[in-house]
Amino acid sequence: MKKIIVILILVVYIASIAVVNFFGLETKIFDGITYVSDIQCNSVTLQRENPIVLDPEDYLLKGKKVFKFDFIPAPEGNPYTTENDSIISNPNTVQINYEVLPHLADERGVKFEVDLEGSEGVVFYHEISKTLVFIKPNRGITVTLKSQDGSNISTQIYILGILNN
Repeated sequence: MKKIIVILILVVYIASIAVVNFFGLETKIFDGITYVSDIQCNSVTLQRENPIVLDPEDYLLKGKKVFKFDFIPAPEGNPYTTENDSIISNPNTVQINYEVLPHLADERGVKFEVDLEGSEGVVFYHEISKTLVFIKPNRGITVTLKSQDGSNISTQIYILGILNN
């Protein structure tokens, strides 16, 4: 009788392994969360008829990369405004090109923080296209690109539209 009990326990043990492997869930190994370690902004694109990619200037302004572009003035008697028609026809629209590192970060979302109160009537941030529309020349704006994964990684850049006579 003792041999039968040992054999029965062995058979139940092997059967349970087979049942768990057949009906069980796949084992998942959790490596943890990969957070954003850096946000790089090495260029901006000036959205014109022929888009122009602008590289940063050779100097920093209070630790921020500086991007300058030639501001195209509005036609006489028809100044740029924040109205949709004016925004669409404004050639002084800048799109920020950025890269989130590491590329395998779990949440790569970036939030743009723009000082809208200090730039009211000068620069308009278009939320849908994530572009900056410059309304007046010889003005600049600081933009902070901040990660959304809780790592508090951010990068600041300064964009300046200059009217050349």
